[in-house]
Amino acid sequence: MIPLGAPAPINVGPPTPEMLEKMRRIRFCVIGTFMAAVGRFCTGDIPINEILSGIVGIFLLSDDPNVAPCYACLANSPLGQCTVGGHGLSCVMAYSFLAGLNAIFLTLKLLVGGPFVLVSFICQGAGAYQGLKLHNLLNANMANVDGPMGPMLAGPMLQRGGNNFPGPQAPNEPQAPTFQAFQGTGMRLGG
Repeated sequence: MIPLGAPAPINVGPPTPEMLEKMRRIRFCVIGTFMAAVGRFCTGDIPINEILSGIVGIFLLSDDPNVAPCYACLANSPLGQCTVGGHGLSCVMAYSFLAGLNAIFLTLKLLVGGPFVLVSFICQGAGAYQGLKLHNLLNANMANVDGPMGPMLAGPMLQRGGNNFPGPQAPNEPQAPTFQAFQGTGMRLGG
């Protein structure tokens, strides 16, 4: 397996009570998706999309004590190498996108697919909705420096004059050199 470079996982800190409620609802959606996948498999269908959505949901719920044994099993399998350290709340957008896309495609099979397609549609649609609400809560908490995740964000990167925060520089700080393209002497090869 060739390791591919991936961005570092986002550290979003401990979840708030509102986030925990959304994650509890997502847990029921993931369990329902797996149950629908088993039902579809028993009726002769191949539920690959449900299994993938459920696996991403397991990685999203890695900190949930009810799902932790499933996460430990997946993390110790070859599939765990694909995550590159990304699990927990950093997977919320991937889960929402995958569950929403699956729900859209399942609308084409609702009339002819049977009851397990309907259960999968409901669970994945509800999971995508709850995931988006959870993502919005994450964004709101990360944007609010005074919120519960504020101590993580109020580090040296957000202080006045830092390189990543556009604000006026303090009078005693040296001005960073500016880059100007094509303003050097360059190097000549061979002599």
